[in-house]
Amino acid sequence: MATNLEHTVSYPFSTDRLWAVVTTEQYWRDLLTTMSQDKGILESFRHDGDTVTVVCKQIVEESKLPSVVTKIRGGDLVIPRKSVLRRAGADITGDLEASVEGAPAKIVGTQVSSGDPATTKYTAEVSVGIPLVGGKIEKAIAEQLGRLLDAERDVTLDWEAGNR
Repeated sequence: MATNLEHTVSYPFSTDRLWAVVTTEQYWRDLLTTMSQDKGILESFRHDGDTVTVVCKQIVEESKLPSVVTKIRGGDLVIPRKSVLRRAGADITGDLEASVEGAPAKIVGTQVSSGDPATTKYTAEVSVGIPLVGGKIEKAIAEQLGRLLDAERDVTLDWEAGNR
């Protein structure tokens, strides 16, 4: 069984400006540096017309993980992540996927950004294939994912303000 997540973040600028940000490779490098305490890795970035594909690894230090996760798997979490964002008229649509190296955890979702000011709505499914405790871990991951998306929004605001 999987746990569903719906999360929304808002920006004080337009979807057009958000597109300009997410189509900038340096934005992704700076986001990963900030979010993963200099341990994040941008494996690839491709901007091809109306599509941006970002493949990266994020690191979550063990000290920042909920106890339900550290009881099952110690150490930092390495999270391979892929985002494919597309300009669809006035909106930005996207597909995202993430996993956890060395654990049967997976996140698959979509996002839609629209409006002026822009709002991004994320919808995702978190699944952890561990009998008995998988559901608890899924809920913890979904909660942490919501916090991560809020933190990424904050970094995006700072980045955008410094790169106008």
